[in-house]
Amino acid sequence: MKKNNIRLLFGIAILPALFFQNNITALFLQTLYAIFLALSSGRKFKLLPNLILLVGLSLAHLLQPNGLLLFTLGSFPITLGSLILGSHKAFLLISLIYLSQYMVSSRPTFPGKLGALISMQLFYFGQISLTWSTIVPKKPFIGAIDKLLFQLEEPSHDYKETFLSKDEKILPKVIHLILFWTLFSLGKVFANWPL
Repeated sequence: MKKNNIRLLFGIAILPALFFQNNITALFLQTLYAIFLALSSGRKFKLLPNLILLVGLSLAHLLQPNGLLLFTLGSFPITLGSLILGSHKAFLLISLIYLSQYMVSSRPTFPGKLGALISMQLFYFGQISLTWSTIVPKKPFIGAIDKLLFQLEEPSHDYKETFLSKDEKILPKVIHLILFWTLFSLGKVFANWPL
């Protein structure tokens, strides 16, 4: 197993613990841990996009009333079930975003020519994301894209077939995996508590 594929493989083993989590509290804790993993691998956290995602999905689910009626705004019902369902989907999406950032942070490699192409695309996508966040001002938009492309043309952004992390340790990944699955198990044990 290549060392820069370790995070990817452990991330794939974590995914079912997120997808099959029914307890909103446990999913919230898993989401916080996924954010921690992304931050520990050098990624950045931005609060506003996550809040927009959480509020947007929660509001969208209010269009279909579900569960306990909390109150009404005029004739519009605000129900607990809709808020929980929207929050659950938002937490799942946020955790998947940050877990995927963690999984590709060691630049995984795949076998064959198609694998090399996928690896290169992941590399350049990461470079675009990281470089775009450093570009100020972003207006005019075409000028910002032009600046982005010129910065990506520098030699430091060249794709090379090298390992980014030669000292990947398996023990921390095993601990991450155990923690995600422990939270999954606790969510099953306390399925109806507190939400």
